[in-house]
Amino acid sequence: MNSNAKILIVEDERIPAEFLKKVLLQAGFEVVGICDTGEKAISESIKLKPDVIFMDIMLKDHISGAEAALQISNSIETKIIFLTAYSDDEMIAYALDAGAVNYLIKPYKEKQIQAALQLALGYTKPMQTQTSKKEMISLQDSYTFDTTQNRLYYQDKEVNLGRQTLKLLAYLVEHKNSTVSLDDLTTHVYGKNRETSSIRTLIFRLKKTLGSDIITNVSGIGYKIITQ
Repeated sequence: MNSNAKILIVEDERIPAEFLKKVLLQAGFEVVGICDTGEKAISESIKLKPDVIFMDIMLKDHISGAEAALQISNSIETKIIFLTAYSDDEMIAYALDAGAVNYLIKPYKEKQIQAALQLALGYTKPMQTQTSKKEMISLQDSYTFDTTQNRLYYQDKEVNLGRQTLKLLAYLVEHKNSTVSLDDLTTHVYGKNRETSSIRTLIFRLKKTLGSDIITNVSGIGYKIITQ
């Protein structure tokens, strides 16, 4: 494991933050800073360019850890490990969908921190082949979706989204202009035995992120994407 990695801690509670810092310093890592708000996390990440960020989901200001993570990932290359006191499936899915490579549930232990770091420092994003041809589908409000790479674009600029959100969009685009039931969407994105409220939450967050209703709610049936 690369102990030369620079690490930023984003945690709104002092004791867990200090414990995490102590473990990291004892392991030989450089802790470049500690902050407790989403706004500070974004500015410090862009300035310090840490290799790994330990990011609490719940922060002190109006910006959540997941929202901060998406903005940071749009600006720099880094690995994010989420910290959460909640072990429910929806909260964990929310964290991973925001671009985390791993998560830790509080109270976390030294070995768990080390294991999460090992995974993060060994994680690389899949390379996209430069020769692959984009197959773009035009959506509403100047958005397009590349069905080859499963990527969303706004006016030719890629929108950084989590893997489950992209999986949702890809499935709706595959069935474009047709209504997909809530049960089918839930099974496709999360697998069986999952509450359909998870899909509603995922779509709500997507619309909030985009500021656009590219996904249409068909009352009492499901959702669809209308192509241009």
